[in-house]
Amino acid sequence: MIDLARISPPNRCRNTLLVARLDNAEAIAAIHGEDGLRAAMAHLAGAIERNLNPVRFHKAERDRMTLLAHAAMLEPDFVCAQIEALGMQLCLDPLVHGAGRILLSVSIGHSDPVPGVLGEDLSAALAAACARLERLAAPGHTASLHLANEASAQMLARYRDDMARAERLLGQIARGETFFAWRPIFDPRHPDRLFQHEALLRYAGERGEQFDCTAAYAALERLGMAHLLDRSLVLRVLDALEADPHAHLSIAISPQSLSFDLGGADAAWTDVLARLERRPELAERLVLEFHESAACRFWPGTLTFLNTLRELGVGLGLYGFGSGHASVRQLAVLRPDQVKLDSAFLRTAFLSERNRARVGRLALEARTLCRTVILTGAETPAQIRLAAEEGAEWIAGARLGRVGTRRVWSAPDRAAQDRSPRARTASAPSALETAAPEPARFRPLSWPLAAQSPVF
Repeated sequence: MIDLARISPPNRCRNTLLVARLDNAEAIAAIHGEDGLRAAMAHLAGAIERNLNPVRFHKAERDRMTLLAHAAMLEPDFVCAQIEALGMQLCLDPLVHGAGRILLSVSIGHSDPVPGVLGEDLSAALAAACARLERLAAPGHTASLHLANEASAQMLARYRDDMARAERLLGQIARGETFFAWRPIFDPRHPDRLFQHEALLRYAGERGEQFDCTAAYAALERLGMAHLLDRSLVLRVLDALEADPHAHLSIAISPQSLSFDLGGADAAWTDVLARLERRPELAERLVLEFHESAACRFWPGTLTFLNTLRELGVGLGLYGFGSGHASVRQLAVLRPDQVKLDSAFLRTAFLSERNRARVGRLALEARTLCRTVILTGAETPAQIRLAAEEGAEWIAGARLGRVGTRRVWSAPDRAAQDRSPRARTASAPSALETAAPEPARFRPLSWPLAAQSPVF
């Protein structure tokens, strides 16, 4: 709770104007009608009031609402972190509507602190907040408008199904029902020579069997809400890196998430950046991967995002290379540290001589982008031999019996003359297990009844 006596006098009479937009308003209206949209906006208003106290609503429109929050709560030093946390909390609070649950995609624009209260001229503050709102990447808004413009029975049905899958996955994560399985990337000639481990999100079936979350994650991407999950997963990988100094890990995130302007202007990845700045040794052992399609459609600030992570020491990996989404010239702008060939090429290499030759040709093409090239899709001994014959230094496969939930990292190989992170040879399993931390939550600030905010 903020001690009002310690707030500087100017800020005791200042507000921050916020414009909260329901990004998937058009999709909700197309599927659930105007009544469903009104229910979603009422739910959003209630969630804002519960999480942002004190607050005063200024006006409401079809898909957005304008409100005033105490400037002491949103100081310039941490306004972006607070807005990101608030936006995440609003998005992770689904609306129960009929027999289903609806995730709300929310973006927030904010003004600088302004003097005054309701009834005064707020036009300048409103213009500033709307300008910030319009510059956001807002993938959920783009997906919603596309659905509304191209609405068909099939698309509406898929959106419903995607919403159910996505909400179910986020619920599983919130209840601690998901975990990471770790897939090693290794030398096809010497399988004990490891490069790093990939984090693969899984959940357990009723009999303890592992299921991947690929379909549900794809649903989140189609909804434009992948960033809601990506941030949480990266934080969990940082926990694993912090727990074991021998770990070198990678995690794939959506191209939609490659922006600092997701929940609000400069209000994305704030906790991840703060942690990497405090612990630069974690950044040196982390690789964030993104699909080559990122080069085809830059969100605003994509290159700024990637360059900032690179300056902090994070490695950047490109996966799906050769799948036809982007040219080498486009990908060169991203300057990846690692490139993974699309797994389809190795899986189909034995179908014809032409297919086999394509593997080596693509590997050579990938080496024009960076030194480290990884072949994925190695699932049989014959495919591993082929990868070695084509000169692959590192490979990964899904059905080699090597994916595990135990964190079997390896000690550094001092003799290896590889790039950072160095190649490593296997050692005894670590006793530490991956623990999924509680997701960061927005912490509302409340005022005692006897000391109601003097702002409103």
